[in-house]
Amino acid sequence: MSRGTRLVAWTSTAEYVAVGELLYSELPQDRHRGVLAVKAWRARARVPAAVDATATLVELQLSDSTQPVSQQRLTLSMALIRFVNSILDLEQRTTVAQSMAVLARRIGMPAWFVELRHACTHEQVPSLRVLRAAHAHALVWLDEHYWRRQTRALPEDTRDRVRAAVAEYVRARDTVKAAATKRNASEFDAAKAALVALTGVLHSDAVGAHVVRVLLEPGVLVPTDKRMRAKFPECTMPSQLARQSTSLLRLLADVWGESVLFDELLSAICSALVPQSSEGGFEPATLGPSHAATLVAWVRWILDKHYQPAGSDTPSNVSVDDLLETCLRNPGYYSRAVLKAVSDVDPALGRDLRPFVDYMGKALAALAAADARPVRSTVDAEEMRKEEELMQTRLDSMRGSAGSMDVDMGADESVEADEPETLQPDSRWAYDVRSGSPCPIGTLADGCVPDLELPLWIDDIPLFVAPA
Repeated sequence: MSRGTRLVAWTSTAEYVAVGELLYSELPQDRHRGVLAVKAWRARARVPAAVDATATLVELQLSDSTQPVSQQRLTLSMALIRFVNSILDLEQRTTVAQSMAVLARRIGMPAWFVELRHACTHEQVPSLRVLRAAHAHALVWLDEHYWRRQTRALPEDTRDRVRAAVAEYVRARDTVKAAATKRNASEFDAAKAALVALTGVLHSDAVGAHVVRVLLEPGVLVPTDKRMRAKFPECTMPSQLARQSTSLLRLLADVWGESVLFDELLSAICSALVPQSSEGGFEPATLGPSHAATLVAWVRWILDKHYQPAGSDTPSNVSVDDLLETCLRNPGYYSRAVLKAVSDVDPALGRDLRPFVDYMGKALAALAAADARPVRSTVDAEEMRKEEELMQTRLDSMRGSAGSMDVDMGADESVEADEPETLQPDSRWAYDVRSGSPCPIGTLADGCVPDLELPLWIDDIPLFVAPA
């Protein structure tokens, strides 16, 4: 769930926008240039499925129509099959594969595209006229659902506008609940329409970058009144909070789809709760306990409403793979609470997570016990003076021992008369042991760093000598 740096084939956003304009140009030479640019992108890196499908369909438009009709039908049918498969395969986010019709309905693709794909694959290939019409509609659909949304630049105040629209919706909702008058109901409908109009024109990247971030701010999904928030360790969703926020989430889900909205919401909650630690240590979260407990309660609520365990007949709208990876890589108080929430919703998965949850609990308990140990008070002046006197006494005794060692060594000189007073001066290790003095660790007695390099001729010595 974490969003890292992604490698793209284009060098800049301007190039990306320019190629999209070339592909939908009215001039055949411009569209040909756009196709060539996408071919160059394919050689650099993997391109998005929508870009690849657009270039393929445009290239077929520009191809020679003098080929036999049967060959044209096969070529167009293959392009349409790849178009539908490549777009819909991106929506397969559950363990159990969902039908093409369900996936197409989720992203707004006409159902007859799926039916035509089925006919091209398993039945008689449709006529050339039908295939060309579907080919043109596919390009229009890609333009409306991909290119226009991707190339639309977001204003700098997008989050402020979303925040203002959500705040107005919340205010009007609370007002109409307090007094269900005709005027209040009219204001609530206007606030709802304004929010739908604003979020409806944003592309999918804005959901995670702006809309979801606003929802997690205090006052929306997390009440400003701490009495309405969840509490540790249960992290149970307050019923009043769920009733208040369900209508807003349902409204945004109708605009973006449940899968997009709640996947982005889980990702944003995980980013807020679990700090991204490269060392994998136990990092303290910056959120307050009640705020964090409410976010964990929302994780439990989303999974309870929109997640289905593996092997279930009902398809799941959200995936927990990224959520689990982030929590397991970054253990902590709140990541452990998220893992417990997942375990409660999916007991089979919870059995696999139990060792990790238990380990986190023991490690966190050990840290808490270490923090609870009493800290020794600072040393006062009298204790410091006694320590100095003791250290001075030890230093004096050590100096006396060093003097007696010099006397003993002088007395033994007559016995060891054959030994030279000093070693050969040309030796790199030579020093007089009787004139030794304190020196840094790793240096010789005179403070010089020894030369540990070996002569080059050692490299010529064979390691293994062949027998004669």
